[in-house]
Amino acid sequence: MDILAKIKSTAMESPDRLVFSSRAGQMTYGELWEKSSSLANYIENRLRNREPIMVYGHKSPDMLVSFLACVRSGHAYCPVDIGNPPERVSDIADAVDNEIVIVPQHEELLEINSKFEIVGREQLDDIFAGHAAYGGLEPVSGDDTYYVIFTSGSTGKPKGVKIPADALNNYLNWSVTLSGGIPEATRFLNQAPFSFDLSVMDLYTGLATGSTIVALDKGLQQEMPEMMKYISAAEVEYWVSTPSFADMCLGEAEFSYENFGSIKAFLFCGEVLTKDTAKQLRCRFPDAKVINTYGPTESTVCVTEVDITDEVIAEAGALPIGLPKPGTDIRIDPESSEMIIVGDSVSSGYYKDKERTDQVFFMAEAGTLSDNPKAMIRAYRTGDTGHYDENGMLFCDGRIDNQIKLHGYRIELGDIESNLANIDGVAAAAVIPKKHEGKVINLIAFVVREGNEISDDYSGRKYVREALRDLLPSYMVPKRVKFIDKMPLTNNGKADRRKLEELV
Repeated sequence: MDILAKIKSTAMESPDRLVFSSRAGQMTYGELWEKSSSLANYIENRLRNREPIMVYGHKSPDMLVSFLACVRSGHAYCPVDIGNPPERVSDIADAVDNEIVIVPQHEELLEINSKFEIVGREQLDDIFAGHAAYGGLEPVSGDDTYYVIFTSGSTGKPKGVKIPADALNNYLNWSVTLSGGIPEATRFLNQAPFSFDLSVMDLYTGLATGSTIVALDKGLQQEMPEMMKYISAAEVEYWVSTPSFADMCLGEAEFSYENFGSIKAFLFCGEVLTKDTAKQLRCRFPDAKVINTYGPTESTVCVTEVDITDEVIAEAGALPIGLPKPGTDIRIDPESSEMIIVGDSVSSGYYKDKERTDQVFFMAEAGTLSDNPKAMIRAYRTGDTGHYDENGMLFCDGRIDNQIKLHGYRIELGDIESNLANIDGVAAAAVIPKKHEGKVINLIAFVVREGNEISDDYSGRKYVREALRDLLPSYMVPKRVKFIDKMPLTNNGKADRRKLEELV
């Protein structure tokens, strides 16, 4: 797969085909290619480096234009959604540290260092109106970084995962075969923000099949009746979301085959798919496939697939995460049971962070992945534990550290705890996940107060949560705050999480 060549081919052959639709606007493949040509030309003339470029916004069609313009001019892009608090956005801008930041929408929400030049709405319109010729530019290719997505980091600062062009193309060679094969010119649902790598599944698998991406903005997702009408009218065929989002929709009686008969498959990633969710979907959409996948951001979205049939649901235990894709081997560490992903879609590491890269990325022997078993290939220690059953089906059993998935978002509990510790009046804090059927449903923060700055009542708990909202994305703010007199400790002097779990 050469995704840039595929997008160009669709734009040339079917310029009037719709590529993107949201409440913020629509765009055709022809417009996407033409506008990204103009912006790529501007970037080429403006910058004398090939470093990543931050792109800030939400579900505007021009977000796609900006992504494509960056890679066509030889730069990776770094998507940052408006759902991030100002301080985290500023941290990411400082980490990327290129001269310009592209802002197709919501410039009024952006608070970053004044040294960065904002290429905002007015300037973008002028660039697009210029219809600058595109030619001679060297796009991102091979092992060049295609995009950088920042995820939660245990130190309290986000870390940027670099995905090379080859890794994305290798992923797409497989993703277009999901659920038995995805046809050309279909319609994908985009639920996740572009700063969450689940969006790569719908956005790029859609682009790789010449399809239309139907995007749900944050506001629409909070208006359930309106959202249901919007999705139904869009006649989405491939539903891409977290299981939690599907759970929310299943709360609506109208969410069934009778009203959403266009849906051919549900493609899930990002968190545990429970049997209860799968059963309800199989009941309400008997003709649609339910596909469970697994993979961290560091492996380019996901690397396993399994069709969750009624027979699979009936088997004892949790649902499997499936079989590894071609070009990927998932090996189980015999001592820790940690899953190690080896293959052609593994990230090249963390952006400007060699120390953390060296902790989890390494080169491993290819084995059956190559004609030369001794050839070396990228590998990543996931931190997830797992096992294969007697049929070769892979199951995810949990974590070996304090990282969790909530509503599809990967969260380092230490990230929340570090930021809690920075709040005036907090002496110590620990965050514990509350689970159901192995799936995290919410977070609880246990806080030891210092002095009288924080009151031991509702207003004090509210103060802590509001202070966190200024520091972290909303999905990382614990649902509940519980004050305790003293933090229980292990023999090693660390917070005793088992005792805290008993308090949950």
